[in-house]
Amino acid sequence: MVKSLFYKKSDEPLHAYLYYLCLCLMLISLPTSIYFISVAQILMGANWLAEGQYREKIQRFLRNKPAVIFSLIYLVYLAGIAWTSDLAYGIGYDLKNKLPILTLTFLMASNQPLRPVRLRGLITVFSLTVLVTSIIGFIIFLSRDYINPRSISPFISHVYLSMMVVFSIFLIPWHTRQVAENPRWRKLSWLASAWLLLYLFILSSITGILCLGGVVVFLLTKEIFSKSTLSRKIMAVAAFAVMAAASLLLFMYVIRPLTIKITPEPLALTEKTSEGNAYRHDVENQQRENGHLVYHFIAEVEIDAAWNERSQIDIDSTDHSGQPIKATVYRYLSSKGLRKDKEGINALKEKDIEAIEHGIPNHLYTRWPNLLVRLHQSAWEFFEYNRTGNPSGHTFTQRLELWKGSIEAFKERPQFGWGTGDIFIAMDYGLSAIGSKLDNYQMKPHNQFLVLLLMVGITGTLVIFVLYIWFLRETRATNYLLFNIFLVIMLVSMLGNNPIDAQIGLTFFVFFSLYYGIMLPAKEKR
Repeated sequence: MVKSLFYKKSDEPLHAYLYYLCLCLMLISLPTSIYFISVAQILMGANWLAEGQYREKIQRFLRNKPAVIFSLIYLVYLAGIAWTSDLAYGIGYDLKNKLPILTLTFLMASNQPLRPVRLRGLITVFSLTVLVTSIIGFIIFLSRDYINPRSISPFISHVYLSMMVVFSIFLIPWHTRQVAENPRWRKLSWLASAWLLLYLFILSSITGILCLGGVVVFLLTKEIFSKSTLSRKIMAVAAFAVMAAASLLLFMYVIRPLTIKITPEPLALTEKTSEGNAYRHDVENQQRENGHLVYHFIAEVEIDAAWNERSQIDIDSTDHSGQPIKATVYRYLSSKGLRKDKEGINALKEKDIEAIEHGIPNHLYTRWPNLLVRLHQSAWEFFEYNRTGNPSGHTFTQRLELWKGSIEAFKERPQFGWGTGDIFIAMDYGLSAIGSKLDNYQMKPHNQFLVLLLMVGITGTLVIFVLYIWFLRETRATNYLLFNIFLVIMLVSMLGNNPIDAQIGLTFFVFFSLYYGIMLPAKEKR
């Protein structure tokens, strides 16, 4: 199978074959290597130059109206340089990173169209790479007792890998049906999709889970409003209701420990430890873990000595996640309803000590699957953000703060934005305007739509959307179900991330937009 994917056909022109190999390298690199994504595009450009026939290829690009329309998106970012104050960042980073919108589009539209067998080969290469990457990630997961779910994505950000996994869940069965007549291969494709679904939940990327939910909602809605039979519509409505109810119950289950408030009686605050030492209570700090106050009932002399007897990590050091271990000890003991004294430490089992050493702050996390842990962490961050007003150090609440700052900055320059290179200047202004407690203002909004509004304003954002919609209308890519699934994944991911501002996310977006837009024959878009 691998040989047939990469074997040169006898009647295949050399440069067409090399172009195909460059695309394969780029697709293999999407889930595995940022570096080789660039290498693949450079090699593609070198092959383009080596082949010659420049006039013919340039004319081929110019005759491809959708490709020209798509490449014009780059000019919007280029125009934004005109009112940018930080030209070094605007030209040296943003415009350079957005180049694939122009260069990859030009290369893919000006080269000779690939044969159908090669087009199918590209999807096979991408799908197999995602599948192999997931297996490697799972092996890493099995090899360690305590692991950050992000480490289960072995090569790239877990966010972008999760997006590719969601796409592959639907892509693999469809693609297998197109290329394989043997029913066994089709059964294996469904097995592969089931595996990727399981891996997605192990990976526990909130973005990936939301993308999957978005696709399922899209497919159910499409079924409800289609011309299908009444029974199928009823089944779709029922599935939608079950999914909504399950999501609500899951949310209530995860959030319940955060709604409990166990407040000690005033008399209890005067109690002493079994060793006769007084407890310290920080009455100003109302941080809780499973309802118990974290900074109450602290006997530091006892807990320091007791911890150092049971762990090789000093109490004044950091845990394996880089956080002060004393804070992790306090939170973990509180989550179990134990006091922060010698008795509390001695009540911990060896697995509890190991969990604390690995930065786990709540005993529930040792029993819950990764997805529930991520949901609880996000909810805990939100509760703490409401309590303290400080989002620093927490991914979910930092996003909320960045969105507030972005909106404030957008209000200052709504029409044309701050310029392509001034995103950090805009964020500094917005976060300062709201009096943010963030310890780092040099962050993007983690929302693609807000990034566009800050860079090029309402005007530039509308132009980009008009150009892309025009591209879709010209190509009729939306007639293709797999492309609609891809588009839903991209749109959902843009709500909490900036995929177009990252090389992997941008290449993923540009390639599959062009694949379904200009590479596939029109007769297949049904």
